[in-house]
Amino acid sequence: MITAIALSLALSGGAVAPAATVNCAGFTVTGNPRTTTGANWTYHSTDDGVRYALEGVLFVPPSGTGPWPAVVVSHGRGGTPRHYSANIGRTMVGWGMVVIGTMYTHAPDAEDLGNAPDGPDGASTANVQRAHKTRELLACVPAADTRRVAAHGHSMGAFVTGQVLGTHPSDFRAASHTAGGVSDGPYATKPAAAEQIVTPYQLHHGDADTVVRLALDQTLDGILTANGTPHQLHVYAGYDHQRITTDPTMLARVRAWYQTHGVL
Repeated sequence: MITAIALSLALSGGAVAPAATVNCAGFTVTGNPRTTTGANWTYHSTDDGVRYALEGVLFVPPSGTGPWPAVVVSHGRGGTPRHYSANIGRTMVGWGMVVIGTMYTHAPDAEDLGNAPDGPDGASTANVQRAHKTRELLACVPAADTRRVAAHGHSMGAFVTGQVLGTHPSDFRAASHTAGGVSDGPYATKPAAAEQIVTPYQLHHGDADTVVRLALDQTLDGILTANGTPHQLHVYAGYDHQRITTDPTMLARVRAWYQTHGVL
């Protein structure tokens, strides 16, 4: 077992990343993460009594040695890391970032078969564990600067993003999402978690979204405002649930947000 804190010290010349325990021997990368298609990875280990069987995608900038800032990209319902996360990843790697994404329980059942921990969809405990372990796995990627990590997600992946920020409030330098927000429903970021968010957070939502209502991000915006958490809510006139996912203006704003808050 290799502790992420010790590995980060070795890689970054003394700067300490958030404490974690990962078994880097259980992290297997298949393919070349420096290509436009990226690499696939798996992780099999029992850490702190929790069994992890994860899979995902990894992108590393094509030239240079880094270390580069990193981002955990979280897919929505019916998506997978090989589709949504890889699509976003091909843009963000061009910003000079390591990009990593994992499979969540809200992927198609056949795609997620055998992965663990298992549980409900959206911002469930199982998905928060998967997301946070993926963040910890960056300690096994020598090209990643574990002191400069962001999070980004869409829809149920946005719900996971908000929940993991509230559960692990010191582990991300900045965050962003599309079509997410807060409610007491079964999938969304929970109000109690949102109250704990301190990470600078940029929110994007279309006002024609009938899948995830704009009101959910407006609720999150209100919580962040009341708590003095640095954030922005951008509303896109006429945008539905899917149009927002890869919008060039949205991505340009995310990049500027990461620059402003010390990720890039």
